[in-house]
Amino acid sequence: MAKGIRTKKELDKIAEYQNFGNNLKFYDAMRTEFNTGDLIFFSGNHWLSGLIRWKSKSAWSHVGMVIRIEEMDRLFLVESILESGVRLLPMSFLYKNYSGNNRPYDGRVAWARHAILGEDIQLQNKIREFCMDNLTKQYDRKEYFRILWRSLVGMKSLFEDDKYTCSEYVYEAYKYAGVDLPKEKGVFISPGAFWRQEYLNLKAILI
Repeated sequence: MAKGIRTKKELDKIAEYQNFGNNLKFYDAMRTEFNTGDLIFFSGNHWLSGLIRWKSKSAWSHVGMVIRIEEMDRLFLVESILESGVRLLPMSFLYKNYSGNNRPYDGRVAWARHAILGEDIQLQNKIREFCMDNLTKQYDRKEYFRILWRSLVGMKSLFEDDKYTCSEYVYEAYKYAGVDLPKEKGVFISPGAFWRQEYLNLKAILI
C-alpha cells in the first residue's frame, strides 16, 4: 500500500514542496528507474480537483501512466485530460511545460508502482500496446459530469463507452494487461481508489 497520505494538507506536510531546480534534478537522476505502467498521481489546485479529492477521500485528483520507449531512451506520460482526451507527452514536461504555458504542473505529483506489474516485461508490453492503440481517444465528458452528479447529489452507475476519464483509461489499460484495479465503492473509478490498494508502492514525490 502506498504511503498513507489522505489529504492534500497531509501531503504538503509529509513532503515539503521543493523548488523547480531541485525537482528537475531529482527527476534527471531517477529517470532510468521509471517503468512502463508506473502510475503518476496528481493533486491539483483547481476547485474541481478539490471536489474529486473530497468525494474520493483522497489527496489525489488525477492519474496517468508512464510509458518508456527503450529504443529511443524516451520517457512519456500518457493521460486522459478534459481538454485533449488521451495524450502522450514527455515526462519532463511535468516540470517544464505541462499545460503549454512553459510552467510546471500546478499542484503536487507522486510516482508509484504496482507490485504485480513490477518488473514484468510482458505485462508492461501489454500496457504499452493498449496505450498506443488508444491515443487521441476522446475524454469521457459524460462520465465526468456523472461523477460530478454523484458527488453533489447521489449515486449513479458507471457510464460505459469508448471514451475515458483519467481513471477509466488507467483502469482499462491495466485490465488489458490482466491486472485488476479497484473502483470507488463499486460506483466510480477514482485515483484515490488506486492509491489505497495494497499492491501499490510509493516511489517518490516528484513535485
